[in-house]
Amino acid sequence: MELNNDTIFLKQISEKDAPVYYDLYAERLHEQPFLPDETPLAFTTRITQLCNVLFTIRLRNRPDIVIGDCALHDWDPETGAIEIGGSLFKAYQGKGYMQSAFDLLIKYAKDRYQVKKITGKTQVGNSHAIRLVEKLGFKKEKEEDSIVVLSKTL
Repeated sequence: MELNNDTIFLKQISEKDAPVYYDLYAERLHEQPFLPDETPLAFTTRITQLCNVLFTIRLRNRPDIVIGDCALHDWDPETGAIEIGGSLFKAYQGKGYMQSAFDLLIKYAKDRYQVKKITGKTQVGNSHAIRLVEKLGFKKEKEEDSIVVLSKTL
């Protein structure tokens, strides 16, 4: 499955993406995303199983290069809520790619799941992520410990 616009396209993650997907999260080791001795394939499989859908983010003019990921997870059909998340390699941050990816993913969530509310969680100090989702119309819902939760009603 693929979603696209003029700048990027989202491609559902596959086993062959495991090494680059692992490298994406290796850049964020301060978050300790890996289990002990977890291989790239095991990590990718574990995260895929936690998500409703997980996409790689790629540039339209360089479809062979993965620049990040984005996902929908924790779908609750009773409330119509789902959580959105994603990450970019540092070299691609600040260029509007994640906003573009989230625009595509939000539209997909509305069409596929008839979502009424999208939430996102990040570290309190992650001002870039907070500004990004605020640009997309998310509002701060709550702050617990070091996590801020933002949401958008559709």
